[in-house]
Amino acid sequence: MKSKKIVNKLLLWFLLIALVPLTSVTFLRYYIDSNSLTKEVNNNLSYIAQSKAKRLENYLNEKQKNTAAIAQMPNIIEAIEQYQKAYKNFGINSQIYQQVDKKHRPFISNYLEIFGYSDILLISQSGDAIFSVKRSREVGTNYYQGSYKNSEIAKIFDRAKTLMQVETSNFSYYTAINKPAAFIASPVFNKNLIIGVVVLQLNNQEFDKVVNDYTGLGKTGETIVGAIVGKRIVFTSPTRHDPKAAFQRTVQIRQPQLQPKVALGKIVKIHQPQLHPLDQATHGTKGIGITIDYRGQDTIGAWRYLPSLNGGILVKMDVAEAFASLRTLKNIAIILGIITLFLVTFAAIIVAKSISKPVIELTQVVKEFAQGNLHKQAPVFTRDEIGQLAESFNCMAEKLEESFETIQMREHELAIAKEQLEVVLAQLQQEAQQLAAQLVQSEKMSSLGQLVAGVAHEINNPVNFIYGNLTPANDYIQNLLKLLQLYQQHYPHPVPEIQNEAEEIDVDFLATDLPKLLSSMKVGAKRITEIVLSLRNFSRLDEAEIKAVNIHEGIDSTLMILANRLKFTSDRLAIEVIKEYDDIPFVECYVGQLNQVLMNILVNAIDALEESIVSGDWSESKPQIRICTELTGDKKVIIRIADNGLGIPEDVKTRLFDPFFTTKPPGKGTGLGLSISYKIITEKHQGKLQCISSPGKGAEFVIAIPLNQYT
Repeated sequence: MKSKKIVNKLLLWFLLIALVPLTSVTFLRYYIDSNSLTKEVNNNLSYIAQSKAKRLENYLNEKQKNTAAIAQMPNIIEAIEQYQKAYKNFGINSQIYQQVDKKHRPFISNYLEIFGYSDILLISQSGDAIFSVKRSREVGTNYYQGSYKNSEIAKIFDRAKTLMQVETSNFSYYTAINKPAAFIASPVFNKNLIIGVVVLQLNNQEFDKVVNDYTGLGKTGETIVGAIVGKRIVFTSPTRHDPKAAFQRTVQIRQPQLQPKVALGKIVKIHQPQLHPLDQATHGTKGIGITIDYRGQDTIGAWRYLPSLNGGILVKMDVAEAFASLRTLKNIAIILGIITLFLVTFAAIIVAKSISKPVIELTQVVKEFAQGNLHKQAPVFTRDEIGQLAESFNCMAEKLEESFETIQMREHELAIAKEQLEVVLAQLQQEAQQLAAQLVQSEKMSSLGQLVAGVAHEINNPVNFIYGNLTPANDYIQNLLKLLQLYQQHYPHPVPEIQNEAEEIDVDFLATDLPKLLSSMKVGAKRITEIVLSLRNFSRLDEAEIKAVNIHEGIDSTLMILANRLKFTSDRLAIEVIKEYDDIPFVECYVGQLNQVLMNILVNAIDALEESIVSGDWSESKPQIRICTELTGDKKVIIRIADNGLGIPEDVKTRLFDPFFTTKPPGKGTGLGLSISYKIITEKHQGKLQCISSPGKGAEFVIAIPLNQYT
């Protein structure tokens, strides 16, 4: 058996190792480039189609607005009435009609130049053509009975009159002018009664600009505009390859055709029936794909719907041109592959010889030693250099394998320990951050409570002094007024000096206004007393023991603190607070912490309403916050706080009670309010806190705590 040379083996392996990745990379690169080119062609055609469709739609929308404006002009209303009267009573050849025509024709004709129309027609309510700027032979015909009763003008006149709105016709071949035309009609009203219809013929030059603009379409690209006429789709404009295509070429509606498919730049014919692109476009479907055009050429095109014309637009170009660069890329890849093959082969031969030469020499030495009777011992036990080399390599391999196994085992253990430490460290960091934030928040609320309690105490003393002295002051003033009245009764004519002073200070007004002034002072002092009481109730934030309290007082105190935020502002209406309190006995709770929860939820509700109104998406008539309380049969106290804002998305609601999670901008929220509230309710009060919300339907927070904490 002939042995294979090591040079050939090395050469074969070098070629496999080098060429397989090279071929794979080349093919992958070609595949990526072909996909990129296909995407680029699709995007380019889609952009051109969308741009042209938008230009046409904008043009038609503008013309519709112009038509509606013309129909409302007083001179048009006057012209229709006078033309109609002259035509009906005297005929179009009468002197009266000529006088009316001489009066109105100049300014009506001027509209053609101002708005860029091809013609303007005035049609009476009965369907008579009573005026035309350019087509005088149509004047006098009736669109209900005449030779044009089936024309697009007759149809659009009937629709505009019946629907009493601006209507646009399809592009169709109009025999009166022997070319394609489209019209826009608008009813004309006088004193809320329809007196006729004004019809304007669109100028085809704007459509020709769009169709004949081949920017970005190379040498074979073209634009086709089609409209539904009967059971076919008719080309309404000439094409690049067929200038006579307008109203000569058609497409059968809902007629599937065979479509080609492009795979890596190569056209592959497949039997997959699809609708013609113009058929899809005229039925409201946009898209892009490869099709066979009227020339029998494989083309790629993008199509869009034209709602104003009830038609469609197709922008296409030949596949051969669109993917020409792909074929060039393929040829370059083949040439580079051949050159690389020769270079790799040459390098492989050199490297193989450099590796095989010492091995061949060593093999020759081994053969010389093997000529003795040492065949059983040579592989393992011989004392020559080859045996020692083999034994050394075997020993080294065993030691290396043991070392590698030990290293891998140690690395695996270290990786597991690292992951565990990272998890523990992350948990500790999160807990430390949360505890620190909670401590800061608690210290803030405690300091706030102490500050509020001190302020309330300092205010309460002088207010009590004022409020307590108002009643005696009122009695004294009443006595003085009574005494003054007695003086006036017994001394109706005092000395001039007293009379002048009485008139100067207006004694009668003082006697009337002074009791009112004291009453106002009493109401103000009472209001201050109520505010101080609310501040004192809210200041119990640092109370650590459980107390039985009236939760309604806590809610009212919190609302009193937030009263300024509920008022009317320049950005929104006042927020209405609706309270529906149940008859609930005193509740055992941590008063200050429960007040903190109420404060957090109410502040969030106010923020949500303000954000909803500022965003412009809020459609409710008035912002509201509804607060309901109830006592369930199992001795649970339920507090519901709901707003009518935009609601909370599901992805936000699932993270609502996570520490440090907030949707507010930086500086407006720490993300701890609801997290702390959740712990206060669930851990401190053994209760539940949940959010019920869906987008557009507001949000409701439900607090449920036991009536008694020790039972």
